[in-house]
Amino acid sequence: MNDDPELLKKYETFKRNAEVDKDPLMRWCPKPGCKGFVRGESLDDKMVQCPSCQTKICFQCRDELHEGRSCEQAMESKLEGWAHDKGGVKFCPVCKLKIEKNEGCNHMTCIVCSYEFCWNCLGYAGKDADHFNPLNPSSCGIGMMQRDTNI
Repeated sequence: MNDDPELLKKYETFKRNAEVDKDPLMRWCPKPGCKGFVRGESLDDKMVQCPSCQTKICFQCRDELHEGRSCEQAMESKLEGWAHDKGGVKFCPVCKLKIEKNEGCNHMTCIVCSYEFCWNCLGYAGKDADHFNPLNPSSCGIGMMQRDTNI
């Protein structure tokens, strides 16, 4: 057994970070340099405040509060000229984590909430959904490896 206090401290930090990342009611502070996090009351919360630096956070999109604008509008203005032009960033339909796609198939799995969805329509695309089957009437019509020209 290793009794190195630095190694133990690293372990505890990684463990805490993993717990925050996996908890759907927890949010990291988006302010650069702040390592704070906050717990929301419910998934319907609109705003939480970082206890470390007092930054107001939009609970839904995990970014700084953007009163008067939707999460999508705030993201578009923030990412203007970068991923927005490529259509390479969207929100997870469940936990609203920003996800970038720069290649690969249209089947996505969120790293935070594990929701499986179609990149094109954001609809459920778990194995039981058979979303990418062209004969499935609930499919959006874009195949797993097909590129949508509207993105």
